[in-house]
Amino acid sequence: MKMTMRTLGSALLGLTLAACGPAMEGEEGMQDQEQTLEAGCTQLGSNITSHACTHQNISTDHVAVTATSGLTSATPSISTTHKFYDVTMPAGLAGTVKFRPSAAGSWAFYVSQNVSVTVKDSAGTTINSVLGHSVSSGCSLVKAAVYDLTSTTTDYQVTFGAASGNLLGVVPERLEDNRVRFYQDADNDGYGNNSVSVYTACVPPAGYILQRNDCNDANASIKPSATEIVGNSVDENCNGSLTN
Repeated sequence: MKMTMRTLGSALLGLTLAACGPAMEGEEGMQDQEQTLEAGCTQLGSNITSHACTHQNISTDHVAVTATSGLTSATPSISTTHKFYDVTMPAGLAGTVKFRPSAAGSWAFYVSQNVSVTVKDSAGTTINSVLGHSVSSGCSLVKAAVYDLTSTTTDYQVTFGAASGNLLGVVPERLEDNRVRFYQDADNDGYGNNSVSVYTACVPPAGYILQRNDCNDANASIKPSATEIVGNSVDENCNGSLTN
């Protein structure tokens, strides 16, 4: 799997995103410029999916809207980020909402039923999904569809297929806002190489892990948890000392 190796950053998301876990060291406050789904991404990672689920569990994150049958003057917006939209659908029919991205990038629409998701631009041209798959979320969300949305001044038309019970949960999430850094663990000792990493909202390549600080990723006996052997001129525990 091919992944971007260069360091990428993202803006802080605020308190709600912080609930998913601390930001990785070195990522805070950096502006990410990536605007399309990275090469090799075949599935979203657990971090972004878990984050989408947090909005279902926070009552103040729920927003109720009523989708329209086609685009009309009454079509509601689901553009506020970090919200769980309770979308009332037209009875037995597809429902349409509007979405204007707060930032350009790859956006995932998580939905609570296995319905179709169609996105069109302001000219009515259909935008192809760059990724879509079912998810095991731990909440009601069962599917994610990802689109590269490059305009922050466009009200994209998002249409969901008919939903059972005429009620659909929807969470829009920007991939670049949910990235995690993974480190290559070439010697499989449970510690990754600080110098070789990927920063992604997708499932990482095989052999990449969250733990880092291995000072010799070609020798499994050298790692931060190893016992230092004094007198052999080797820093077994990667603490920068040969004596402890």
